Amino acid sequence: MKKIILLTGFIILLLAACEKGEEYDYVYSPPPAFNDGIETAALDSVGMKTGPVREMMDRINATEQHRIHDILVMKDGKLVFEEYFPGYALNMAAAGRDGDWMQYRRETDHFMASVSKSVTSVITGIAVQAGLLPDLDRTVLDYYPVYADILTGAKANITLRHLLTMTSGLAFDENTYPYGDPRNDISSMFAAADPIRFALSKPLTTTPGERFFYNSGTVNVLAAIVAKAAGMKFLDFANTRLFDPLHTEGGVWQAFPSGDTFASGGLFLRARELAKIGRLFLDGGAWQGAQVISNDWIASSQQSQIAISGFFFSYAYGYL
Repeated sequence: MKKIILLTGFIILLLAACEKGEEYDYVYSPPPAFNDGIETAALDSVGMKTGPVREMMDRINATEQHRIHDILVMKDGKLVFEEYFPGYALNMAAAGRDGDWMQYRRETDHFMASVSKSVTSVITGIAVQAGLLPDLDRTVLDYYPVYADILTGAKANITLRHLLTMTSGLAFDENTYPYGDPRNDISSMFAAADPIRFALSKPLTTTPGERFFYNSGTVNVLAAIVAKAAGMKFLDFANTRLFDPLHTEGGVWQAFPSGDTFASGGLFLRARELAKIGRLFLDGGAWQGAQVISNDWIASSQQSQIAISGFFFSYAYGYL
């Protein structure tokens, strides 16, 4: 409650400053309308003032190398603010170094990094809704008996739910060494002839379902299971059941050399397209009157599925 009060107080002070007639360099204009299914409008038409965003833009524009690529604001189902900035492209292969300097635009396919995981969760929910994955408590072994030689002992009990909540208990290290370093497990997955086998071959550190442990490897196992259940490539299923219904124009999803989708981190989307996925969560899984994903999945994926605690914090994790 304290956070809410403080935030409200800050907004009131910001609005008060704007109402005193302060001058700003930034000139606001409503986002342009395109044939992409997104309705645009002016800030004042949805009850918002221009002063706070003008002050925000002046501060951003006065800050060198602020590393903000784009900002979109939607209210009442309408896009009311949209700005893009110059910045560095991400270079995953160059440890700690930025990629090329570029101007981000509406047409820019933006690297989603681990936001890809949340989109993978949406696609998994669509597969559940379609009856392709009827039980989240079915085991990985049920779908991949070919890996029976490594899914032994407690590993045989790893379920889809464990993959969705990062509680498989399998080890995975993408933090000790930078991306691009062959000792990083993501790099090792790309080098592996069978990245799914690589992820499942990692040793157990805890009993499945017992503890949260951030694991990008098993997200790719989940995507492979969705593809197997759907009888098509993961990206083909995603295009048919998510991206095409949302009328996405751009986007690309990286794959491992094996052909398996890099579902834990390889998605590129335009900012407006990511905003559409955000709208799905606000609108109970519907887009323009069509139910793309069930409201039950939207609710379940945002509920606490596993508690996470440390020395100074405690929070919870949903479905990716």
